[in-house]
Amino acid sequence: MKIICQRDEALRGVRIAQNAVTSTALPILSHLLLSTREKLVEITATNLETTICSSFEAIVEEEGEVCLPGERLYSILRELPSGEFSIETDDAKSLIKMGQISFALVGISSEEFPEIPSGVKTILSLPQKVFQEILVKTMFSAGQDEVRQSLSCLLLENSSEGQEKEDSLLRVVATDGRRLSSLIIHHSSSSESFKVLIPLRAAKELSKILSGEKNIEMGLEENRIFFRTPKFSFFSQLVEAKFPNYKSVIPKDYKVIFEVQKDDFVAAIKRVSLLSEEQTRLVKFNLTEDSLDISAASVGLGSAQEKLPVTIKGEKCKMEVGFNAVFLLEALRVMEGENIEVRLIDQESPGVFSPIDQENYLHLLMPVKLTEE
Repeated sequence: MKIICQRDEALRGVRIAQNAVTSTALPILSHLLLSTREKLVEITATNLETTICSSFEAIVEEEGEVCLPGERLYSILRELPSGEFSIETDDAKSLIKMGQISFALVGISSEEFPEIPSGVKTILSLPQKVFQEILVKTMFSAGQDEVRQSLSCLLLENSSEGQEKEDSLLRVVATDGRRLSSLIIHHSSSSESFKVLIPLRAAKELSKILSGEKNIEMGLEENRIFFRTPKFSFFSQLVEAKFPNYKSVIPKDYKVIFEVQKDDFVAAIKRVSLLSEEQTRLVKFNLTEDSLDISAASVGLGSAQEKLPVTIKGEKCKMEVGFNAVFLLEALRVMEGENIEVRLIDQESPGVFSPIDQENYLHLLMPVKLTEE
C-alpha cells in the first residue's frame, strides 16, 4: 500500500476509529486496519463488542491494507504538523514520511484482523444532534457494573402506538435500579417496531464521535445494531438480557406536585450538599405550602440549609423526603428550560423530576431513607 494524504484528514479519521481500540491479551485488537478503496483509506477498529469504521481521502498510488498499532499511529499523526505526508507499507512494516520527518512503524498482517460487519438495511434515521441528546439525557442513569447486563445498557424501543401511521415513537430508557431516565422522540423515519438493548460502553463510545448536522442512520442485523453517518459506521453487539419493567415503577398518581426555578434549584442543592454525609450525599427536602427547605447535615462537619420559593400545583400539603444530591444534580444538569416540575408521593416512593418545557423527558429517583433525629 502506498498513499499520499493530508495530516488533518487522516488524524480526524484515526481519532474516530480509535474509540474502539482496546488493550487486551489479543494484540490485534489494539491495532487499526487501514485499507484502500478507490480514493479513500478506510480505517477499522474493533474490541469484538464494538466496531468503528471511518475513512479519509487520499491519493492511492498502490492499493493494499495493513494493521498498525492504533495508539502509536494516533500519537504520530497528532504530533505531525499540518500538511501532506505519505504512508508506504512493506509487508507489516509501514514508513510514514513528511519532508525530513519519518517513522518506521511495525504492524501486524491484516489477515489476523477480525471479520468486519456490514450494515445493510436502515430502519431509522434521526439528526445526529437529536441522537446525541438521547444519549446524554439517558446513559448516565445506566448501571456501571457490566456483570449486570440488564442494567448496564440502554433500551431502545420503537413503536407507533397511539400515533398516526406516519408518526412513530422512539423511547430510550436507562436505569441502574435506583434511578431511571426516559426520553421519547417523535419521528417519521420508520414505523417498524423493535426493542433492543445497547451496551452502555457502546453508547458512550458512540456519543464521543457524533458531530455535524447530517442524519445518523440505524439498522439491525441478527444480534448486532449499526449506526452510520457520512463520516463513520459504528457496529455494536446487542445485550441479550431482560430489561426491567420500567413502566411499572413510574408512578401514575402523586400526593404533591410543585414547580421550581431550575437554576436556583441546582445552585441550592450544590451549596447545601457541601455539608452532606459523604456516604449517602443526602439532601433533605421539607416542603411547606409555598416554599421548599433544602438541608443537609454531617456529623463532625455541620449543617446547611436554604429556602426556595415554589409553586404548588393542586392540593397543598407538607412533605419531607431525602435524595442523593449527586444523582439528582446529574439529572437536573441535562434538563432544558427554566423550570422543573417535581412529583412526590411519600418518603419511600420514587420522586419524578422533569423539565416543564419537555414533557417527553423524565427522571425517576428513589429516595434516601430518613433517620429519626
